[in-house]
Amino acid sequence: MSSFPRGLALLCAIPFVLQACGGRDTAPAGPAAKPAKLANAGTTAAQLQAVTAPFETDAFQNFAALQQHFGPAGFAPVATLASTAPALVPSHAVVPGPLSTDAATRVWRGALANPPFATAIFRDTVRGKTFVWDTTAARYVASTAAGAPANGVRFVLYATRPPTSEPSRPLTAMGYADLTDQSTASAAVLGVVILGGTGPTLVTYASYTVARSAAPAREWALAGFVTDGTTLLDLTSGVTSTSTLTVQTAVDDATDGTHVSETGTLSRTWENGADFSLTGGADTVRATGSVALDTTGHTWGSGSVAVTVNGQAFATITVGPTGPSYSGASGVQLTSADETALANLFTASFSLFGAVTVLTDAAWVLGL
Repeated sequence: MSSFPRGLALLCAIPFVLQACGGRDTAPAGPAAKPAKLANAGTTAAQLQAVTAPFETDAFQNFAALQQHFGPAGFAPVATLASTAPALVPSHAVVPGPLSTDAATRVWRGALANPPFATAIFRDTVRGKTFVWDTTAARYVASTAAGAPANGVRFVLYATRPPTSEPSRPLTAMGYADLTDQSTASAAVLGVVILGGTGPTLVTYASYTVARSAAPAREWALAGFVTDGTTLLDLTSGVTSTSTLTVQTAVDDATDGTHVSETGTLSRTWENGADFSLTGGADTVRATGSVALDTTGHTWGSGSVAVTVNGQAFATITVGPTGPSYSGASGVQLTSADETALANLFTASFSLFGAVTVLTDAAWVLGL
């Protein structure tokens, strides 16, 4: 069975795909046009790797694994959400990577349930409470610990080991997530702050909001930042759900000045699509294509991704059960540095699309 790269560990809640979402790059016409070339393949590879770095921290991975258990604090019980969406795949099925398809199904539970607009995200009886893991009940329970926000709740985060979505034994606290109700008269707004570490001073790895308007449309807006302590990404996303889940994301890397834009989709049949571009320095690198996930064999399915550099055809990423392979466009001789950049492009596209759904998932679990 093939496995995803280490950088994708947390994001296997959703299979990855790149699909053209409108528009087409056009190569310069005329015999004088030179083959596309990365100005500095090493720099591009590093810029793309920086896009995934904040999603590979222990804090982010522990949060992603444990947030499915946050339901006890929410206005709408998780069981209500689960009952409104049919199972997409057998509950025992496991997709490549650390998270089971239960995690992927949660995306659809939340996106398709379309819960009614609530006047409060948290029940009166849990506001100001800190939730800790009960090893006997195998779930979070309210404790008497102090420190939780008055307008929300705190969930202690623990070390986890993929593919298990419960804390490892013995329990090792690795920070916490503070969830707050920042709703207005026109929108339900969940605030999320993720802190990690084991020392006296924890590091803030993410701070963002997820908002859903009172309108009946299944639409959510996410805004905030994520970081690994070195790279900081300012991120905004719009998430909509119709017959497919669509995620439109813009990212600015304050560390190296790069900008990323992506539109990603996920269908009920696990057809995924995205149009991903990174602009940094002299190059704009764009990837469009489609990749399907084989949920029977639990491997990559088939697909291909077209890559352009500054509007010129540069390479094709071909995806199969053993993973991606790379071929240069006409006249392009790929170097090992080029292939490293292409590998990071493939990883970054998948990671960003999956990460946004992970960040939004807490709101869906709570019934937002």
